[in-house]
Amino acid sequence: MTAHRRHGRQPKRRDAMLAAFKNKSAASWSTWLKQLDEIQAEREEITGLEEARKDLERAENHARFVIGLANQSPAMGNFYHTSDEQDRATLLDLMGQIAGMASKVRSFSAFSSQTREYQESVIALDTRSRQAAASIREAAATVEELEGVRAEVEERLEALKQKAPKASASGLAELRKERDTVATERDRIAAALDNFTADDSPLALAREAERAATERLEEAEALLALGEADGEEVKAAKAAAEKARQALEKRQAEHRSQEAARRGMARKLEQADSHLDALNRSYREVLARVRDAELAALESELVTELERVAGDRLKKLAEIYADLEEAFPGSSYGRALLEIRLPHLYHHAERDLLNRGLTITAYGREE
Repeated sequence: MTAHRRHGRQPKRRDAMLAAFKNKSAASWSTWLKQLDEIQAEREEITGLEEARKDLERAENHARFVIGLANQSPAMGNFYHTSDEQDRATLLDLMGQIAGMASKVRSFSAFSSQTREYQESVIALDTRSRQAAASIREAAATVEELEGVRAEVEERLEALKQKAPKASASGLAELRKERDTVATERDRIAAALDNFTADDSPLALAREAERAATERLEEAEALLALGEADGEEVKAAKAAAEKARQALEKRQAEHRSQEAARRGMARKLEQADSHLDALNRSYREVLARVRDAELAALESELVTELERVAGDRLKKLAEIYADLEEAFPGSSYGRALLEIRLPHLYHHAERDLLNRGLTITAYGREE
């Protein structure tokens, strides 16, 4: 069985993220969606239930097979059971009966005088029935445990869904405004990072100049040791080497500063991307809820209005038809009805019926 549970929510990091939101709606939805992700991930981590159910089914089928073997054995008698038996308790009871009967037969003094085949069949039934019962109990315990873990997670998931923040048009507008603001800032950071190029050429030139100056100093000192140069030449070479060293240190510091700025900017972009992703997800969630609610209301209003308006007009039309048929004996103006092809309904309580079409007569809807 695998049923992991998560601990440690890293509150400081979450608080830092929530602090970045400019309005309560965004913070509330971000928190709720994060909690939703955690519980759904917890549910996904519960594995092995389907395999455990299959193991239980195989164990029960094997028990039925053992019952069939026992009923065919002249030593065991008849154990009442149907092939459609689904009562686990009955199967376990029958396994106990078979094991008990096999043990009883084996205890008879005449058992040892029976044929080898007879003895082996009784011993096999004793062993099979006990093993089948053990397999059923083990598999049933695993299924029960996993189903309990799954049910507990599902219960928490349903409870969280019931506590979703309120989705409103005003909240949606606030989310859209903040999302657009963050998206603009994110793009600004990304553009700055794209334009930021660390130029390594000054550092490379400084390194080459420092190397050349050091070589000149070493050469001057070697010539001085050979008596081929004076102290002034060495002094000048030392000054040049020191100047080159200082220039290199300055370039290295500048390069480190540039690299630090680039890394800092990359982190800011990563944070902005994360913030924007959270806002986008919150926005889409609220958008779906708000528009779904509006769609449900509009579908109901559409059907109600069509039936009301069409019903009134069709009643008048039916009265006119009747008068005209009276005025012109033998004439027929037909039925006053209207067949409407509605847009596909997603939320209406009668959508399954109405999606096939709506027919309205002078007497109301025609089923």
